Amino acid sequence: MELAKAKEAAELASQAKSEFLSNMTHELRTPLNGILGYAQILQRDKTASPKQKHSIDLVYQCGTHLLNLINDILELSKIEARKMELLPKEIHFPTLLISVVEICRIKAQQKGISFIYQPSSCLPAGIVADEKRLRQVLINLLSNALKFTDHGGVTFKVEVISNDKAVQPPLPRIYRDQQEGEVITDKIMPLIGKAPESPMVRIRFQIEDTGIGLNPEELETIFLPFEQFGDSAIRDQGTGLGLAISQKIVNLMGSHIKVESTSGKGSVFSVDLDLPTTTVMDHKTKIYTNTIVGFQGKVRKIVVVDDKPKNRSFIVNFLQPLGFKLLEASNGVEGLEKAIEFHPDLIITDLVMPVMDGFEMMRRIRSSEQLKQIMVIATSASVYELEHQQSQDIGWIDILSKPVNVEELLDKLKRHLQLEWVYEQYDTEVSKIKIESVKKVLPEAIVPPPADVLAELYDLAKKGNMFAIIKSA
Repeated sequence: MELAKAKEAAELASQAKSEFLSNMTHELRTPLNGILGYAQILQRDKTASPKQKHSIDLVYQCGTHLLNLINDILELSKIEARKMELLPKEIHFPTLLISVVEICRIKAQQKGISFIYQPSSCLPAGIVADEKRLRQVLINLLSNALKFTDHGGVTFKVEVISNDKAVQPPLPRIYRDQQEGEVITDKIMPLIGKAPESPMVRIRFQIEDTGIGLNPEELETIFLPFEQFGDSAIRDQGTGLGLAISQKIVNLMGSHIKVESTSGKGSVFSVDLDLPTTTVMDHKTKIYTNTIVGFQGKVRKIVVVDDKPKNRSFIVNFLQPLGFKLLEASNGVEGLEKAIEFHPDLIITDLVMPVMDGFEMMRRIRSSEQLKQIMVIATSASVYELEHQQSQDIGWIDILSKPVNVEELLDKLKRHLQLEWVYEQYDTEVSKIKIESVKKVLPEAIVPPPADVLAELYDLAKKGNMFAIIKSA
């Protein structure tokens, strides 16, 4: 009886915690949407002086740091509440690794240390995995190694340690939580566009550094939330949540992070993952290094529905100069009226609004013969709410989390409206990234970018925003 009451109390406390975090996230993200939104617009202003650009960049970096802190706390809470879902899909494995390596290589050059990338020649071209989460784990582990290494360098090895012709195991998998010691069931969404059976391969990711290392006492607590090591200057560079989140994500993938370390000599972190393989086309990414000034073809009409004027004005002021025709609405009723009157190509709508919310407006659009073909992108400052509605398949074609990232917005507009961007200088050269398995990248080989640019690339990599990274390259 007492056990049942304790369990009920724990469940109520967990629910209250989730609701509190959801509400606080919404309240914090709403003003950040305006701050980061206009900072991104001002960053594109070619009339700004170098001093003004530096100040704008500083505003954006500080806002992004706060956003990352919010995201890390929320993400850890989601994992602990068993609310994180993996979304496996087919990905081109070498491209994923290159994107991670290039970001970390820049940071190594900035610090004046070497970075060695050693991929096995037997790596599969295609795997099935949650690309965002896998990238997040690798960047977190590599960033930690680089952060704690001032002399020598970091070596990143990726190798196949076993090929198994067995098929993918049935879902869901069972794994053992490293901190709590309990057996729980993870949640893995059905594979996107994947056959029920796939050959499996076990891949080892190993990161070795010559940094400060860890003593035995630190090894026991390294994966606990908010645990930080090193001097105050190093501690200020993070939230103390990266390793805790990475371990939880790897647990969801059916494995765990191993670490060997000697104080004063360095550390070795490794992860072994069993991944289904797949045959995917080798895709080549076009690099566009210049500013978008418009798009080809007819004018596209977009209705922006949000009860907060500053949220609407940010999107309107960003997209209007590119040639879009923008219409504004403050709630679902006005949004429907604008849709009926102008029949837009796309609606970008908030979810929580007075009079009529985004959910009801969406239902009415989908039930209307006149409007049901209009594409809708949902935006929300409440991450829990947005992900829940996505799983319920309300009917929108895509989602945007606030604060809205302009590169992500442009990427979604390009994809769904089938746009062809016009650039200041349109460059169709294909990126040719040279992979050298064991070649050291010496600090004098390339002049590193400024610290603010490096910080921005690092933040984009943590978010998995490849469109923005490629554009900045």
